[in-house]
Amino acid sequence: MYLQSAFFYQIFSIPTNISEICSPKKIELKNSILTIFLILFGLHLSGQIYHTPEQEYVACDQNGDGYVSIPFDELQNYALDFLDLFDQSPEVYVTRAHDGISKITNLYNNPQVVNLCGDIDGNGGYYDIAINNQQEVYVVRQHGWLQKLNTENCTLQTITQIHSNGQSVLALSFDHLNNLYEGGWTSKVYRAPANDLQNFQLWHDFGEGRASGDFVQIGNFMYVAWTMPNNRDYLFKVTLGPNNEYISHEDLGRIDGGTYGLAAEYGKLYGNTTDYLYEINLETMQTTVVQQRPDVFNYSGEWWGAAGLHEAFNLEISYHRELLEAENGTNPLSDPYTNEIPFLDWVYIRVHEATQNTTYVIPVKIRIAIAPQAQNAELIECKDETNGMANFQLNLAESQINPSAEVEFAYFDSLENLENHQNLLPTNISVQASQIIYVKVYMPGAENCYNYAELKLNVPSADEVIYEENIVFCLGTTAVLSVPDEFLSYEWIGISEEDLNQPLNTNEVIISQPGNYFLKVTDENNCTFSLPFEAILGGSPEITNVSISGNSIHVQVMPSGIYEYSLDGVFWQSSPSFYNLLADDYLIYVRDLVGCMAEPYEFTYFEVPNFISPNGDGKNDVWQIKGIEKYPEAKIQIFDRYGKVFADRKANAQGVIWDGKYLGNPVPSGTYWYILSLSEEQKLTGYITVRN
Repeated sequence: MYLQSAFFYQIFSIPTNISEICSPKKIELKNSILTIFLILFGLHLSGQIYHTPEQEYVACDQNGDGYVSIPFDELQNYALDFLDLFDQSPEVYVTRAHDGISKITNLYNNPQVVNLCGDIDGNGGYYDIAINNQQEVYVVRQHGWLQKLNTENCTLQTITQIHSNGQSVLALSFDHLNNLYEGGWTSKVYRAPANDLQNFQLWHDFGEGRASGDFVQIGNFMYVAWTMPNNRDYLFKVTLGPNNEYISHEDLGRIDGGTYGLAAEYGKLYGNTTDYLYEINLETMQTTVVQQRPDVFNYSGEWWGAAGLHEAFNLEISYHRELLEAENGTNPLSDPYTNEIPFLDWVYIRVHEATQNTTYVIPVKIRIAIAPQAQNAELIECKDETNGMANFQLNLAESQINPSAEVEFAYFDSLENLENHQNLLPTNISVQASQIIYVKVYMPGAENCYNYAELKLNVPSADEVIYEENIVFCLGTTAVLSVPDEFLSYEWIGISEEDLNQPLNTNEVIISQPGNYFLKVTDENNCTFSLPFEAILGGSPEITNVSISGNSIHVQVMPSGIYEYSLDGVFWQSSPSFYNLLADDYLIYVRDLVGCMAEPYEFTYFEVPNFISPNGDGKNDVWQIKGIEKYPEAKIQIFDRYGKVFADRKANAQGVIWDGKYLGNPVPSGTYWYILSLSEEQKLTGYITVRN
């Protein structure tokens, strides 16, 4: 055995001199020899230390000083990927509701679904699956029957019925000590010791909810998928004691709805719904779909439970500066690690599986790449008049972005695509309008160490010219159409009649007719395009009368239309009526919706009552207009609906107009109309009600 270990160490140990760099051919040779050696000697024995070929990790230095801070989770994938060499590839087993067992392989790269066993006994009901640290597979069937599955010949050995009343079990998992946990219909979780899987005792009562998935141990914590009374699924993190007894738990938050199972593989946590397997990031609680179920329309093939092949392994991953420290597990580095040698360094990843007492050492060469500079740039192209497209050759901007001949460029239509290095644009593209694209600049072989620039594809057009496109002018006036005087040539289109009697090759013209106009311009890039104008002709409103009704007035305008009204030319309203006015002189303004205004209308508002009761009781016996005394020449006419005149006089010094009598006799009760003439041009009209 010592001879085998020594021979393996001699072949696969990595030199401590970092100047000796393994070539791809050497790595390929070592991989081949490793595979043959494992087949010949079967080195899966306790207490072994396995050394893998070196790997290179490229870190990105943004400031160019040669030092970077590297989180360990970025290096962990190197450790997990190389376990494939030792037949320890991460795999997740899933139960198919009534169709048996499948497994998902290649979890980190191109996952594949492999069917292991069908419905072995024809009874279906594969509720969940659990795998202990000896990689023995157990399933729980309908009515809570626990069975051991031989995946080599697809045979079943019945162990026990977990609940004597035949209650189903929805969640089943082993911990690192091979204790078996079950639950599902209540808030209670039960556990059977490794040496007696028929004896389940209460492990913990969570008080509410129930287990929706499994009980997966990672390090000193157990992760539990739990359905709360609101029927939403959450992830609990349980702190464990020395013998994995319950200490406490915290709610980490929501996970994907309909999670039926949990599984762990080498420190990574997975959940499954009936239709897909997903990874749970324990730092951010974000979830990522790993694999969809192939036969999504087959109810019998729904994924009901999950377990990691190495889920019960007690796996520890540490990082070391020296090879001997990695072999012995001493002096682990702190997370994150900052390289000690600028631009080039080494670390050794130690993967120790305590159950089998097996250690894997992966040497990683850290190469520091400097992110190249990237400057924003611009390309300008004119539209093709035949198809309305502008054609750009993107690589013409590379000398503006970074003139170095050593860098590489990639083009993207969004930052998301740039960050994921997906959906690259070709170097020749056609666009209809100006837009921004994003250019990644990186060194060859280090596409994740980059800077990026914004590349503006400038297609000159009317959209980029600041000018007044919509012009409004009033009847009997003219308007000016203009653009900034920044073009090489101008050609006005649409000018007619007397408006043609002016230069039509300048940046502005005067028009007297409404309609649509165009200005064809050529800019400094010799790009030609048209600028549209719309000239809108307003009306000529006229105030024809203002009538008084009690404490309000109503403005009449010709021609009829939609107008706005104001008493000061500042505050406007859509209603032609004004209320609660004080006796005073006013200027009334009217404008249409394009801004054409009537001549201001001079108007004096009097407090004109519209009711008298000349019955001698001292209340409302006479018709008196407050403020009329300011107009001693004002004349009033009062008449009925037949036109009979009942009063035609001036007001007295007290503003009294009428006492409700005609020829000394009270007039009949009813409505009467009046015309108040302040002058030949200014007349007010209204009505008055008489009640005797």
